Amino acid sequence: MTEQTLQSLYESYLAEALRVEKARKPGEGIFGIGKKPSDDPCHDQFVSDLRLWLDRFRQSEPDSKDVLTVLRLIYFAPKEHPEPKSSFWMLIAVHGLTADLIPLLNRSDASALVKEYSAAYKRWERLPAQAQILSALKQAAK
Repeated sequence: MTEQTLQSLYESYLAEALRVEKARKPGEGIFGIGKKPSDDPCHDQFVSDLRLWLDRFRQSEPDSKDVLTVLRLIYFAPKEHPEPKSSFWMLIAVHGLTADLIPLLNRSDASALVKEYSAAYKRWERLPAQAQILSALKQAAK
């Protein structure tokens, strides 16, 4: 379970989401007619693949620095890839899959991540999953 494997998973997903977006016909999905890009199975497949990768990663008993690297990749992917919107929202939603990794961070790494996450995602724009992740990070930083 390497960071490169995770990066590859993200790159493949983003490429597929972009392909789906570009293949969209004008007006498709408007007023509930036709399929929207967000309905494509690539999004569910990404969640499934990421969940599996995270489970295996956690079972490998990673050290705090490796966990920090993985969490940074996952947490800041939406900021690096704001388009297409169908994948942007999914990149935020998967933050919730990382809750089991947060206790593996040491206090210093958790504290650093609290600052970075808080700066990247302002309080008024955070979704509930992000608020839960930030709360867990703050707990790990104590």
